[in-house]
Amino acid sequence: MQIFFKTIVHSGLIILFSNILQAQNMYPRVPQTEFNLTDFNLQLPIEKDHSISIIKGTDIAQFSSKNFYFSPQDKSIRLFCSSDGQPTQNSHYPRTELRQAEEWHFEKKHSFKVKMAIMEQPSSGKIIIGQIHGNSKGTEALKIWWNNGQLQAGFKKEVNDKETRVTLLKNVSIGQIFDYSIEQNNLEIKVKIDQQISLFNLGNSWKSESVYFKAGNYLQDNKIPVTSGLVAIYNIELTK
Repeated sequence: MQIFFKTIVHSGLIILFSNILQAQNMYPRVPQTEFNLTDFNLQLPIEKDHSISIIKGTDIAQFSSKNFYFSPQDKSIRLFCSSDGQPTQNSHYPRTELRQAEEWHFEKKHSFKVKMAIMEQPSSGKIIIGQIHGNSKGTEALKIWWNNGQLQAGFKKEVNDKETRVTLLKNVSIGQIFDYSIEQNNLEIKVKIDQQISLFNLGNSWKSESVYFKAGNYLQDNKIPVTSGLVAIYNIELTK
């Protein structure tokens, strides 16, 4: 009986470790030698306390899941989100996003650079892949959109304004790598996608807002049957 019990215990441990190793192989952690993400918090489309799950920047290196993992084949961060994911309290849509931990105001200069690709799009064809965002409703100062193969920049002249959107790049393929950058200088914002540039001038209502950069997979789809989006990030860089 004792030998039989030990055999069961040992078999259980083997299965447990096997499952852990299998999960690690399926969803490898993002190595700090490739990406230092300590300046970001990770937002996941997983319900927690009537909102979403958040992984602090200091803990991201120890975390991986089907929503967030490292792809050794192309050395990219993969951010996955499905249309049935948990949204934040102020949104109808789910997200797997990296959110800058340190906030700032529209004074002096701040910049953000990302190299990425869209690997899969949802049924709507729309994903927000970059943002300057504030803490209250209506404070999405800037959004970088993937819209069915078009890359667009949308901005709000004043807090709570309707978004104005312009297309910077067309006919971008699934899997095609591109760069975007956001450069803020006081109330002026320059958006560059590959070699295409747009300038936006914000109004004075933004001066009192505390904001931050975001990048990733803010899926603009919540429909059933479930569809999903997947993005790959090859480089992400903040300049303070």
